[in-house]
Amino acid sequence: MLEIISTCPRTNTNSLEFEELCKKFNYKFIEIFPKNQGFNSSEMKNILSNTEICIIGDDEVDKDVLIQSKKLKHIIKWGTGIDNIDLDFANENNIEVHNTPNILGKYVAEYTLGLIIDNLRNISNNNSNMKNKIWDKSSGISLYEKTIGFYGFGDIGKNLAKLLRPFGCEVIYTDLKNMSLKDTEYVEFEKLIEKSQILIISAPLTEDTYKIINKQNLKNNNSLELLVNISRGGLVDENEIFDLVLSQNIKRLSLDVYENEPPLIKDSILDNEKFLFTSHNASNTIDANYEINSKILHILDEILGE
Repeated sequence: MLEIISTCPRTNTNSLEFEELCKKFNYKFIEIFPKNQGFNSSEMKNILSNTEICIIGDDEVDKDVLIQSKKLKHIIKWGTGIDNIDLDFANENNIEVHNTPNILGKYVAEYTLGLIIDNLRNISNNNSNMKNKIWDKSSGISLYEKTIGFYGFGDIGKNLAKLLRPFGCEVIYTDLKNMSLKDTEYVEFEKLIEKSQILIISAPLTEDTYKIINKQNLKNNNSLELLVNISRGGLVDENEIFDLVLSQNIKRLSLDVYENEPPLIKDSILDNEKFLFTSHNASNTIDANYEINSKILHILDEILGE
């Protein structure tokens, strides 16, 4: 029997629906999940060696994997970002790559707002102190009327901007083009860095954006209240940004994504209250799982019915 393999743990929410659909077309649905954020290239070579269709998460699907996967015809990416796939080689070899854009943005935006408020109002730190029987009354900072800068203003940025409106924030953004959007201002990268009190990294990872957020590029902002990355870890030079926080050039840092996942972070950084780290979890809700899985089931139905 032919197989459809999922390496994305979030298909498990709807595994019965996937099994029923695959059975209808005489396919077997198999879930093989990584222990960490995703399988590496070597692991994916073995997993995809005998399948025509796969559903992947943040697994490494490079040229070597695609060469080895001689039967592969369709790759379905759970979510939007496809930077973990060698898209050029896939296109050259008639392997169709599908993704599910413009769905997760609202969920990531909701989580990001939580990170912003948590950081500014010291909520997690206050909770830790209470558990350690410390009655902490240190003051936080209000989100109201702050200037929020977005490096990348796609689905996440637009949804977060909507959530920020009741706070009277000034929203500025840098993107590939000026979208002339209401209640937002397009600015060049240098102006974005200079003006932002809170900087949100929400852009795709490309050769041009790799480690774009670094000490040199942030030199014109010495009073950044908060830097948040919820897109791809590779956009941020982590070591340089850690140093900027320790030297007070950035007051607080929150990362949900990392260049290597899970990351290796020194205990001295992990224990520092200026840092708030989460485990690449910004889109992870039951609601998001159902919505994306429904879309993928539709994609699969179309592929299998051809």
